[in-house]
Amino acid sequence: MTIQSFCIFFVGLICGLLFKNFLLKYFGKKGENLATKEDISEITNKIETVKHDYARHLEATKAELSAQLNTHGFRFEKEFEVLNELTALLVDVRDASLSLRPTLDFKDPSKDEKEIKVERLQRFYEALRGLYHYREKKRPFYPDDIYQSIKSVEKIAHTEAIKYQHQDPFKGKDYMKYWDEAEKNQEAIASMADASMKIIRERVTKWEALCGDL
Repeated sequence: MTIQSFCIFFVGLICGLLFKNFLLKYFGKKGENLATKEDISEITNKIETVKHDYARHLEATKAELSAQLNTHGFRFEKEFEVLNELTALLVDVRDASLSLRPTLDFKDPSKDEKEIKVERLQRFYEALRGLYHYREKKRPFYPDDIYQSIKSVEKIAHTEAIKYQHQDPFKGKDYMKYWDEAEKNQEAIASMADASMKIIRERVTKWEALCGDL
């Protein structure tokens, strides 16, 4: 049973009980006397009054439910736009951070290591900046658990960028440690990004269920 049908049923039930209560009181007073024409006229007027009240309450309930549906629908539409954009920006940050030092790497032979590093870091920080500004500007319009999960992704992705910027796998004796660390960071970034998108998906599902009940 939807919220609308339940409210209509509830209003009808209340009106029915009021009418029944009126009849019981009325005939209780009359006892066993036969109803006169005036009695019948009064009963008819009362019935019409109850019917009118029922119709008025029913229309008011419909109007209220319609307003709720429009309000929730509008809110869902706007929040969906925010969540959709957050997801897109989150994917940009995830992909840019995973491409900083991938295990299987392809490098343009016409560019030296410094140029490649600058290009990758520039792509990453542009993506990170875009996500940061959007999540902050739209923070009042989506749940805090989504906000916090996105911040967690940003934090570990930024850590990966710092390590990539200041470490060189070909200097020192920590070549294997460098790549082990890179792999662990990539797995953590991918996992946390997936967790954030799962929370977003659950939020959208809740909205869809709510709007479907109205």
